[in-house]
Amino acid sequence: MEMFFNARAEEIVPRGMMVLISPFSGWDSLNFLGSSLMDLVNEGMLDESLVDSFNVPIYLPSPDGITKVVEKNGCFVIENIELTCPLSKLVDEADANTFIINLRAILEGLFINHFGSKIAKEAFTRTILKNKEISAWMKANYKACQLFIALKRK
Repeated sequence: MEMFFNARAEEIVPRGMMVLISPFSGWDSLNFLGSSLMDLVNEGMLDESLVDSFNVPIYLPSPDGITKVVEKNGCFVIENIELTCPLSKLVDEADANTFIINLRAILEGLFINHFGSKIAKEAFTRTILKNKEISAWMKANYKACQLFIALKRK
């Protein structure tokens, strides 16, 4: 994050504003993709060391965590920071298929680069097939929250 804030500080004029919106929850659902990858390992289609070496570069800060990072960096002042949980006007309840399709849109390139297109396609296909299990998890655990951060350049 230090490099990110330093780069943004070079781009933004003094007293200029930057707004960041970061997802705050839901990434635990990556465990379902991991489960699909382990199914492929157990069936001999994928080497476990390839799964062990895979890293999804996601940083989901807490309000306290981002506050510490911003203060340590020293290039910005926090004008506003809040955790919001807006309700979708499109769906009334968690939709596992849509959620996994969105994850695929975000992560498929990483999966293809690391595992190849055949394994990536199979992993996402198998994860979609777990939609009842994912829906149950989402109803019990998932709350679509986002961290809103408004920063002013010093």
